[in-house]
Amino acid sequence: MRHGVDVAGAGGSALLGARASGSEQGATSGSSGATGAGAVACRGGFLGSCINNKGSFSLLASTNGLLCVQYIPDDKRHRVRTILIANPATQQAQPIPGAAQHLIQGRVVGLVFDPPNEPNSNEEHKIDQPKEEFSAKENKFKIVQAIPIKNTSYTTVEFRLFSSDTGRWVMSNTIVNANIKEDECDKVVYASGVLYWDYQDNLLWFDVSRSSGGIIKMPWMLQGSKSEKWDHRSIDTSINDVLVCTTITKDGLAIYRLVEGGVRYWELMHKKEWKTIMEVSGDAFQFCHSMKLRNCWQSEFYERCLVRPFGLESGRWLYLGVSEKWDTLDKVLLCDLESGKVEDLGRDLSDQFNLMSIFGYRNSMAALPPIAVPPLLGGICDGNPGGCICAVK
Repeated sequence: MRHGVDVAGAGGSALLGARASGSEQGATSGSSGATGAGAVACRGGFLGSCINNKGSFSLLASTNGLLCVQYIPDDKRHRVRTILIANPATQQAQPIPGAAQHLIQGRVVGLVFDPPNEPNSNEEHKIDQPKEEFSAKENKFKIVQAIPIKNTSYTTVEFRLFSSDTGRWVMSNTIVNANIKEDECDKVVYASGVLYWDYQDNLLWFDVSRSSGGIIKMPWMLQGSKSEKWDHRSIDTSINDVLVCTTITKDGLAIYRLVEGGVRYWELMHKKEWKTIMEVSGDAFQFCHSMKLRNCWQSEFYERCLVRPFGLESGRWLYLGVSEKWDTLDKVLLCDLESGKVEDLGRDLSDQFNLMSIFGYRNSMAALPPIAVPPLLGGICDGNPGGCICAVK
């Protein structure tokens, strides 16, 4: 059975919650209410060299075993946030210089990291590249934050970047103009060298290596449906580093994958109706007490219950959060897409942790990339292209 794995293991994958609190000796990077139930918690003692006071943690991003974590001390006199890059599996962490000054608080960030000797799909064709050169070249990470600026008739999106191999913060020359209704995004996913931001009806993408970006309509928008019917969704990275989008509606669930090429488009991977799911695994939903005594509870399931996709693991196991609409607790269920069986993992995910996003996590024993120290002239705010982002008004 797939119950997630502890972050201290040598391999595997699971899910991480976005909010937590605690001290340096007992902090969690996920919700402690969901430990081992498709969500992973890790003690934050290894962050001790980077933090000194009790405080709260926020998980900002998770990519290929690395986490971007924000720490804010409880001490009101010294409430200066620290943003760290960390690998729980190797118990390594270090502050990202200038992150607190250059990243807008409250906005999600993208984390770019391809472990050495594990090329992404964009680089698989480079079979003649020596292994040593690949390791040296790719042992770095990047932090990217999209900055949407609303104009009269459209939205302009700019990108702030930090790269560990330069130690500098810069503005990208790439600018995306689009009709984005919502300027808030809860989740960013990295797949095949590209970062993707979920802006409800629109998917914003940014290719870091090529410094290019654009907008893709979400699957339901291409089908002409209204977004209100598709409010419960999740973007994730599936097998072969492919971006997928899971959608939940009153009829059932559907999973689409993004096909790359000259034109990006969505392809339906999987579709299941609630009726079919209930016929196979109705017992997993019996915690919905108000439905137990009703003969037609299967047909009324979606009207009475709130269903959220938490994440997709290995293209097969879909984590779902299910609660009665007047309840504050989510039951974490695991759906095997191949067999159609649903399993109640026996864990609750409470809203008390203010979980806005849940991220996929896979263990990696890769060492943290070193962060370069830029020359004194210009410091961390000097770089090309785009120059110093502190000068942007």
